[in-house]
Amino acid sequence: MSIGRQAQRAGRARAAGLATDRIRDVARWIGGRYAGRVAVITAAGLGARLALIWYQPLWRDEAFTAVAVGRPVGQMLQAVRGDSAPPLAYLVDHGIASFWASPAGLRVLPALAGTAAVPIGAALGRRIGGDRAGVAAAAICAAAPALVLSSLDARMYAIATTLVMAATLALWRALERATWRRFAVYALLMTLALYTDYFAILAIPAQLLAGAFVLRAGRRASLAAAVAAAAAAVALAPWLVFASPQLTHAGHSFWVPPLGFTSVSGAFVQFFSGPPVDPWVPLKPLLQTLQGLAVTAGVVMCFELIRQRRDVGGGGRRAALFCVTCGLGAVLLLLPISIWRPLVDGRYASVVWGPLFPVLGAGLAMFRIRWMIAGGVAATAAASLALAFAATHPDTRSAVSALEARTAAHDLVDAYPSQYLLFLYYAPPNLLSRTRVVEQDVPWFWGTAAYPTGVITPTLPRDVASAGGAVYYVRQPDEPPASLPSGYFARSTQCWTGVCVVTYTR
Repeated sequence: MSIGRQAQRAGRARAAGLATDRIRDVARWIGGRYAGRVAVITAAGLGARLALIWYQPLWRDEAFTAVAVGRPVGQMLQAVRGDSAPPLAYLVDHGIASFWASPAGLRVLPALAGTAAVPIGAALGRRIGGDRAGVAAAAICAAAPALVLSSLDARMYAIATTLVMAATLALWRALERATWRRFAVYALLMTLALYTDYFAILAIPAQLLAGAFVLRAGRRASLAAAVAAAAAAVALAPWLVFASPQLTHAGHSFWVPPLGFTSVSGAFVQFFSGPPVDPWVPLKPLLQTLQGLAVTAGVVMCFELIRQRRDVGGGGRRAALFCVTCGLGAVLLLLPISIWRPLVDGRYASVVWGPLFPVLGAGLAMFRIRWMIAGGVAATAAASLALAFAATHPDTRSAVSALEARTAAHDLVDAYPSQYLLFLYYAPPNLLSRTRVVEQDVPWFWGTAAYPTGVITPTLPRDVASAGGAVYYVRQPDEPPASLPSGYFARSTQCWTGVCVVTYTR
């Protein structure tokens, strides 16, 4: 063998050895260091969310987002200002929808925001119980049903949750070392949160209270925090002036039930279990069983942290109390507001309850037996995956396909308000031209700000009645029958997941 070939072989062997050493170094970094473990958990959370955003069709509120962001910016903002939310999430989704308008494209922003909650939750958890608690908090934030399901929803809730969590961490850092840059970061994050969801305003008094009385920030630092929070609130004023039509909703009826034990307990259960399962969802008992396991796991984590609180240390207990005050304190502010206008609902509470998940992670880290830690994460992840894969959203596409095949020139599709926006997104123009909402009055919370002019009609159109056309009434399985003129009778009903078409003829 020539000397040149020997040198080439030796060079390749050295290169292979260096590559192997690098792989081992990366493996050690991932397996043995806090940052590496959190990075792996975050990547897993991102991969799961991006894989799941394709699965479900849109549901009603997502349809409002889809219809609104599919319009020019001016028309989109006109629809948003007549509804009930700030514009930030819609503006970003509008940019995404310009090149990716499918349901998955509409959900990519919440998925990314939900993933960002993982390292933020880890940072908060680490302050409670060190590296072990930080890693456990990352696992909980990656797997918790409430966080996973909101990340798969083309709405603003996951984005607002993450922004509030980030603002909580930013305020904590600012109070530790008061600099104008740190308070500016807090003010910016709270401004973004308020421009994403109004319920983020509940976080501000809870955060300021936690900073002053739990962290015992000095007078100057507390005053700086209050000024930063006030600046964030004032920054919302221009939008509130533009969106003044939203204020008219305050005197109208709303869908949230009155304040009571059922509504309050239901909202808190959703923190552990994710959103409630509708009555018409297939395999509902199995899904609720898995949600029950997630609730049990979460409650056990809370009790374990309380039981072993002395092992956490004084600084860790103060850190846990700070997160609890910021999260639970903000949620509890919904109660007095709901005496005037019922607003206790898991969807709204989710905007501010994010700082509580690191506390669960710290409780999980208290277990010394590895299989118990794995079991806690598995219980929460199982509920998340089951709810994500189950057929829980209306199968509007099947209903649209069936109606396309059977509607004639003088027939009418009468969509219950819960279904109309879905038809506006999924139905082709020829079917939409024969689709109306036959109601005397439609409450604003059905997304009427995005309805085209003239689509709501109090009576059956004359041409349909005079020609003896059929009426295809589209509703959820648990919604009331159609209110049609005398002489019309229900002849058949065809149902898919979450949607039924009832055929009425003379």
